[in-house]
Amino acid sequence: MTSTFIRVIGFSMLSAAGFLFLLFVMNVRSRIYYHGPNWSFLFWLSLYCLMTGIGLARLRKWAVMSLFLPAIADVLILISEHKNLTQAFPAFWVLFNVAFALFLVAIPAVMVLGWKELGWRL
Repeated sequence: MTSTFIRVIGFSMLSAAGFLFLLFVMNVRSRIYYHGPNWSFLFWLSLYCLMTGIGLARLRKWAVMSLFLPAIADVLILISEHKNLTQAFPAFWVLFNVAFALFLVAIPAVMVLGWKELGWRL
């Protein structure tokens, strides 16, 4: 059961990689024709989604570990901005951010249950 869940998340990451790359290409087009904003980070996000998606589809341990990176970054941002968040925003939005961080941690945590089914190879 966990291996199919991991593969579904992997294919979802591959779909997200394709969508983010499409957004990046459209941004390059807008920069060329209309001198639009530089959103080059979309390329790096699509590359991250591509690599993690391939790893998850092939059931690799390093891909599950790399899926923890957005959760770790979100938790670090919440910790560093806690005082500013509680003063500037209502409690509902702070709780929503905390729930989103827990959601980002929960998905790879469920995948860790099938750790023995995963391999390290590329």
